[in-house]
Amino acid sequence: MSIFINRLAGEGKEGIQTREEYNYAKEQLLKLDRGVLVDALLKLAIEPGSASLLVSGLIASQEERIVLFQDYIRRVTHQSRKTSLTGHQILQILTRALDLLDPERIAPKTGLQLLESFYLTDSWALESTTELDFDFEYLFTEVAYSLFDEFAVRCKDHEYVQTMIKRLLADDGYGMRGNLKNVTRL
Repeated sequence: MSIFINRLAGEGKEGIQTREEYNYAKEQLLKLDRGVLVDALLKLAIEPGSASLLVSGLIASQEERIVLFQDYIRRVTHQSRKTSLTGHQILQILTRALDLLDPERIAPKTGLQLLESFYLTDSWALESTTELDFDFEYLFTEVAYSLFDEFAVRCKDHEYVQTMIKRLLADDGYGMRGNLKNVTRL
């Protein structure tokens, strides 16, 4: 794992802080397709607060993306009085977390497990603010659902998918998981 990605995942710090990290990030970004970079810049124009999260995801290997995803979820679910996140910060972190998941590059069961941990953040997200309910609803019921469906379709273990869906639906106190019953696999 690169020093930059390792530091971000291990310490929860954001941003490039050394010349070595800058050079590593630049080298990795130069390898990316121009279209990917254009999309990333447009996302930054819309959501300026999540720039370092976006860059981290762009330059990370697939293994690093999984570690980053887990770290982003941990940031949301392991807040304390000292490290309390605003609703906007939670929305940005969760959005960037989903950006890290690629159903074509991640094993289906791994993707489903990661998305299960994502769905378990619904209480943190919705209790953080009342101003972003629509944004969180879209993130959970559209973006995350679409990814979940893609991973479920690719998963050969039908019983595993059904068991996970039942588990998530059994504890849907915020109404963010209901559409999982419509997963293509079922």
